[in-house]
Amino acid sequence: MTLHIPAELLQRCYAHGLAAYPDEACGLLSGPADAPESVDEFHPLPNMLNRLHADDPRRFPRTAREGYVLDAGEFMRLEKRLGARGAAIRAIVHTHVDVGAYFSAEDVKQAMWGDMPRYPGVAYLVCGVRREGPDGAILATFDETSGSFQEIELEPPSGRRG
Repeated sequence: MTLHIPAELLQRCYAHGLAAYPDEACGLLSGPADAPESVDEFHPLPNMLNRLHADDPRRFPRTAREGYVLDAGEFMRLEKRLGARGAAIRAIVHTHVDVGAYFSAEDVKQAMWGDMPRYPGVAYLVCGVRREGPDGAILATFDETSGSFQEIELEPPSGRRG
């Protein structure tokens, strides 16, 4: 599955990431339920990791500078609203700060439930951000044949990095 992400939505993902800098940002992309490769909306969500870290640093040793946790309640409410209007979640979005865009080992770990994807049919968009601006983007999708995620590099809306 290759998602077609309009440049304007990719720009909104970068803008959300730059607004959260130096913390990671997160959100969701959605599209019509009957068009699995189409994306038409970006939904920014709060990164809960700083709050979780403050409440229980042993269980959550990382901060939002190094990771993200989507607000589960917001995720479920959004999924319900989207379903009611004939739309579906297409991708989970998050930023990587000052390291470029790639699907990290931690990203893979969080995206899997055993040897199966945690959210079947949902891709992952990782946008790299630096203080100066966007730093590339990749789309990671689960390939059932290989049992692993495959990355596709996306072109920044400006046509260049940083």
